[in-house]
Amino acid sequence: MRPALLTLMLLLVGSSFSIVGNNETVNNKTEFNQQTIRFTEHEQNYSWPMQTGEFFSIHTNCQTCTSELLFDGDVVGANQQNYTGMVYSAGELLLVISNPQDEEYDISPLTGVTDNYPATRPAPSTSADLADVYTCQTEYLCIDEFSSSLASKRILPETGDSRFFSGVLNNQQGEYLGFNVSSDTSVEISLEHTSANILMEAYFQNSTDEVAIGEIITTNESMNYATNSNHYFLDIVEDGRLFIKLSSATQNTIWSVGVIAHQLIPSSMINLNDSIPITGHSTRTIIFDLVDTTAPVLTAVATSVEYRYYSLIGVNWIFSGNGSMEPNIAQRIFPLPTSNAVKLQLSADVFYLTLAAESFADGGSQFEAPSLPPMQSTTENSTWPLLDIFGESTQGEFTNSIRDSSDVYRIEIEAWEDSIHFVMVEIIGDINQFEIEMVEKDQEDWSEVDAKVKTTTLGKLSVAMEVSRGTHFFRISLLNATIETEWGNYTPPTEYTLLTTYELVDEGEEPWFPPDENAEKWGSVARWFMGFLLLLPALYLGLIQVRKQQFAKQMLSRQQRLEWLTARLDSGISPKRNRRDLAKSLDAVATLDWDDACGVWGDASIVYRTDELAIACWKVDRRISKNPDAWPIIIGIYVISGICEIAALRLDSPTGEPWNIKSVTPRFLHSNYEIFLDTMNEGNKTFLSIELAGSANAVDIELNGRMNGVPFACRPTKTLIRDEEE
Repeated sequence: MRPALLTLMLLLVGSSFSIVGNNETVNNKTEFNQQTIRFTEHEQNYSWPMQTGEFFSIHTNCQTCTSELLFDGDVVGANQQNYTGMVYSAGELLLVISNPQDEEYDISPLTGVTDNYPATRPAPSTSADLADVYTCQTEYLCIDEFSSSLASKRILPETGDSRFFSGVLNNQQGEYLGFNVSSDTSVEISLEHTSANILMEAYFQNSTDEVAIGEIITTNESMNYATNSNHYFLDIVEDGRLFIKLSSATQNTIWSVGVIAHQLIPSSMINLNDSIPITGHSTRTIIFDLVDTTAPVLTAVATSVEYRYYSLIGVNWIFSGNGSMEPNIAQRIFPLPTSNAVKLQLSADVFYLTLAAESFADGGSQFEAPSLPPMQSTTENSTWPLLDIFGESTQGEFTNSIRDSSDVYRIEIEAWEDSIHFVMVEIIGDINQFEIEMVEKDQEDWSEVDAKVKTTTLGKLSVAMEVSRGTHFFRISLLNATIETEWGNYTPPTEYTLLTTYELVDEGEEPWFPPDENAEKWGSVARWFMGFLLLLPALYLGLIQVRKQQFAKQMLSRQQRLEWLTARLDSGISPKRNRRDLAKSLDAVATLDWDDACGVWGDASIVYRTDELAIACWKVDRRISKNPDAWPIIIGIYVISGICEIAALRLDSPTGEPWNIKSVTPRFLHSNYEIFLDTMNEGNKTFLSIELAGSANAVDIELNGRMNGVPFACRPTKTLIRDEEE
């Protein structure tokens, strides 16, 4: 009978597995279709091909469903939530599920499993067959921010078959899964699926010694990833290899383990305006370049994160605070006064933080208003925020987190001598908390001419004064300010609004100075002379433009400029002289019409055109290169319509290592494989001679920027081939 071909172990379990689909066993590694599929239809069928000697474990995960498992048409089990067994001949497993209650459920199949793992652990000095594991290259693309434990995403780029491993525990001795590990990495180990109880232990080996890490994951029953996320993060401090021992008290336990290595991120600078989340494993150091009135705001997702931070004052990093970021609670990092950078050290098994920035500057400036006026008239007072007495309102706040309890604003009045000005400031906010003061300064000796201090009167808080021209000050402070929190711990700020009123009382005396006769005479001579000097650059530029146009017309009559350069190289003319002629040609050709300009160089290897842009590309004889082994090309860009801002030319390598731009003529700012063109107006034609260094054989050309204020990107569909048969 056909059922005799199967050895089945049918176990009832109540969990689900989020890996669904067919899988193939290759070199002890099982490749999964990593999608969670939920069904509510009344009946669903699933099938998997099986080879002789392969094991399977299938979790149905439906409490109200009925099910049947068939092998080549014969029923081998029914109404189980965990079908487990081995086949003795090739065939097809078929799972039929009936769902009369329309329950949502996930099936969790682990099929095509073989048992090829060693039962003994090799000594540190002996060789062993080791598995290849996937290394995450971009942390924020790997971490699943929706996972309660921030586990790696189920779908990762280019995982191949190295993401998951599976096997069968035929006896109680256990089996070993080994793989190489590198220093400064964090290894994420997850129990993806098991048909019965299982214990996972880890051992680290270098070339001479072994360290028993001990138990890392255990479960007393069958489980899968979706309902019981079992993860362990292990920091690796030196190169070596790691062995995971899997053992079970149940015979023929079928298991699947996920392994992914995360390279620890070195210290890096992050722009506060970047929208990319801050992610990582174990530890990470981040530096923010900021002003001392900007606080980075970080919110931890799913897990708590320990942190310490330092403020850069002068050349020294000063410890500024530490604590724990709790999930979904915004944590503000307040820099110390006069600092211009913050260094943040994060520590957790895994972390995912969202980043924002919050300014606590006063009066629309970049400064936190000082608590006192400057003591001397010679003191640089630009750090006192300017109170705009002619504006409608000024916003400010007391940043209680940094113990801010008094703000002083600067009042500047430019007018004639002996003028008199009426200034009134009214406060909007919780006025019962505030005291205000206006101080008129003597502009000669910096003494106080007059000062008025006010508190709330009849439900209103304002102060008014007549002052002279010059610099004066306004102060607002908290009444009965008490320090109840530690510096840097967040406390909501106390906000206020300043409304100003200004009236000119007396305009004073207008200064008048009669002109000197010699000043009038020589002033006229100077104006004519300066006018002539100002015309000289225009004349010079006009002459250069005429010469360019004449040279361009000569080139237009010759055509096939690149073939002409090749012939000159063949005749023995030096590459340096040819490069000089090429640079001169690039500038001159840009004065021609686009089609004529392209015709000067000869037939283009790439021609691309849209309603707004045109791009053309030519290959140049390599002998003309200034840099050995470089690949010279010419790229022409024509802005047909619109204004292209923040333009950048990107030269991608579709295969092999990235290109490195060695030189650009005319000179443009470039880095790695990008050239920054800045702003290109309508009608602008630009021709660039570029030397590329790298081992790749092709280059893709892409132009990015903002066209009429709207982000755009264009890329010719054709790839420029370095070496191709004619």
